[in-house]
Amino acid sequence: MAKQQEEPVEVQLPPVKLTPMGAPDKQQDQANLIAAKQSPAYPIANGLLAHCLSRNGERVMLDFTAQGVAVRFEIDGVWMNGEPLDRQSGDAALAIFKQIANLNVQDRRSRQDGKFGAEFGGGKFIAEFTSQGVKTGERVVIKFKPKKPKFKKIEELGMRDKIRQRFKEQIDADSGMIVISAPAGGGLSTTWNLALETADRLMRDFVATEDKDNKEDEVINVNPQYYDRAAGQSPADILPQMILKEPDVLVVAELTNAETVQLLCEQINKFEKLAVTKVNAKEASEALLKVFAYKGPAAELAKAVTAVLNVRLLRRLCDQCKQSFQPPPQLLQKLGIPAGRVQVLYQEYKPPPPEELVDEKGNPIILPICQKCGGIGYAGRIGLFELLVVDDQIRAVLASQPNLETIKRVAKASGHRTIQEEGILQVAQGVTSISELQRALKQ
Repeated sequence: MAKQQEEPVEVQLPPVKLTPMGAPDKQQDQANLIAAKQSPAYPIANGLLAHCLSRNGERVMLDFTAQGVAVRFEIDGVWMNGEPLDRQSGDAALAIFKQIANLNVQDRRSRQDGKFGAEFGGGKFIAEFTSQGVKTGERVVIKFKPKKPKFKKIEELGMRDKIRQRFKEQIDADSGMIVISAPAGGGLSTTWNLALETADRLMRDFVATEDKDNKEDEVINVNPQYYDRAAGQSPADILPQMILKEPDVLVVAELTNAETVQLLCEQINKFEKLAVTKVNAKEASEALLKVFAYKGPAAELAKAVTAVLNVRLLRRLCDQCKQSFQPPPQLLQKLGIPAGRVQVLYQEYKPPPPEELVDEKGNPIILPICQKCGGIGYAGRIGLFELLVVDDQIRAVLASQPNLETIKRVAKASGHRTIQEEGILQVAQGVTSISELQRALKQ
């Protein structure tokens, strides 16, 4: 979990409109909502949700102990401390959340999962609720899932035009294997959907394999077929029948085993099909090794794989309060930025020292909090995209004894731009800060 920061207190926020879910019928759902609204703690529970959503937050976490309730908000991928609650207020707020999700208010030990609707600031969300008893008390996580995706095109996530054009060439090719990758919890699902949206799906027939208990978001003209992983099935169990229909593109969200890899390699190398898959990885070279770790036929897989797209999310500096500074030559040299190319860099807002925050009479000056970022210094996120196009030199390494450093060295010799270099470009353009880039690269 990233280092926590203090999240500023909201003074006035519009309420969140809540929609109860989970009851056997609408009448019971409405009864649950009415009962929740009658609780004196309803403004507290509602305020927690409003506080998170007002900052485009993704999750609220409540940790209950005998002493009180710790409150944290995940804002743009970073956990921040909120004001703690006393135990009585926290218990009452938790009862409201469980009630509108039609869960057992009295059960503080078992794992409970539910959901309810939330509307705020023009956005509509499904709030996925999970509670679980722990040694110290109980932990609660509320995750907001937008009903409409935040991004419609991959360039909206931050992909530069040059990379987008090269990636489109790869994903619109007649054959090959495209690997989409990102660190765990780092935007893989979003990038996966946007990558498929980039592909030409009108002139080609796309079919996809998905676990029936872990379905992907719908992408138009990508037709899913389901296997049952819980029953021991894998994509290899349904791919043969799908292949009989002679699709142009095979979309396999999870490779699972060597048999699946072998089937895809055969379709790519013998029948010139295109395959798209994804893995969790911090960089493109690591993603290649993760694909090879399934123990498929190494020589065939090295021949089949054509490109890896890796993404790393980092926070954008708030354009309302970011501060400029003149970087020393040593810093520019360390970043690899040519002298004279950049006059200023930017960092998050840093208030003056306390001794300077006084007026002419010595009275303390209270600075207003930035209305856009709430004093965090960052607002929104951007994707750093690393596109590794696999050439013959990289294939030779993959077919022998691949390791991370060798792949990276050979890729660099071919002119490959790393995720770090992409990040330095965003720093030079004033989109983000050096400290934020360092944080993101350490994840």
